[in-house]
Amino acid sequence: MKKLNIARAGGGTGGHVFPIKSLIQHLQTHSDLKGKVAQMFRFGTKKSLEQETCSELQKSIKNLTFHSIYSWKRRREKGIWALIKNIRDLFLFSIGFIQSVFYFLQFKIDVVFCKGGYVALPVVFAAKFLGKKVIVHESDVHPGLVNRIAGKFSAKNFSGFPWVLPKTQVVGQILSEDLLAGENSPLSWDKKQTQVLVMWGSQGSKNLYEALAKVLKTSLELAEMHFTIILGKLNQDLAQLFSDFPNVETLAFVSQKEIGRLYLQSDIAITRAGTTSLAEQELFDLKLLMIPIPRTHDQLDNAKRYVQHKGWILIQQDDPDFLEQLKKHLLALQFFKKSLSSRDRKAEIRKAKDQILEQMLH
Repeated sequence: MKKLNIARAGGGTGGHVFPIKSLIQHLQTHSDLKGKVAQMFRFGTKKSLEQETCSELQKSIKNLTFHSIYSWKRRREKGIWALIKNIRDLFLFSIGFIQSVFYFLQFKIDVVFCKGGYVALPVVFAAKFLGKKVIVHESDVHPGLVNRIAGKFSAKNFSGFPWVLPKTQVVGQILSEDLLAGENSPLSWDKKQTQVLVMWGSQGSKNLYEALAKVLKTSLELAEMHFTIILGKLNQDLAQLFSDFPNVETLAFVSQKEIGRLYLQSDIAITRAGTTSLAEQELFDLKLLMIPIPRTHDQLDNAKRYVQHKGWILIQQDDPDFLEQLKKHLLALQFFKKSLSSRDRKAEIRKAKDQILEQMLH
């Protein structure tokens, strides 16, 4: 039986990149499926998160290579400079398409997995042009532009939610098994104290950290809770906002294994509303206060769905009474303790990836 050459495309943010990384790692644990693969190719832009994660994987996976292509971006803002950039990016998209066609022909690629992100579109267009198989996974309630386009001519669509793409199969989100690394570790935190995990990323989050510091300063009752705040590499200077609070720990960056341990020990998460993060936190039975990135309809819609189905809390950052809402909800959850279910998390994580890989290699 002929072995297949498979490609993966998607990038720009962690929501597009880390699921692909997890899918590649999962294939290595499947001897029967792994035996059907000759070479694996990862497409993305230079000096990007997708290249960084691929470089990590290449240390242990010898048949994986990274290939950079030119990408583009759709800008909705008006003005002459935005128009000039959009015209320039059409040219870059054309180059990316030609590069992708060249790589498909050179390496005889049989199938491509698309996770969305602008860099994926030249790749799936090349696959369509050459009559190659395309598999799509969409995380959000409302699919992004690239997956909406790719989903129209793909062989199979997978999604985290129903009805988001034509002929879609709902499998949930693509999560990493690294999250489970701390499940059997001895407990090292105060189980009586309510543990709050704060993870907002870097996009528009400075005001959120400042708001949280104000709430902690004016609400002495919250001193009974313990806060672990993941600032991100770009926000390390904001740690000084919390230096006077003995119940607050700040971290610059954590690995997937470390974030899994934090999910395990935490009762509450104050988070954005990206679907991968929400699915990870749901897996560990956390109570969520969701604060979507303003003016991003996908995150707002994700959050609304979880409010409806899980009873989680939605706070909008640009509401005039945002500070009061944050304070009110934290005080209401001051003594909240989660009930960690005995579900088979490993089986849940593997199921989605098994179905996607089997379809890719069918």
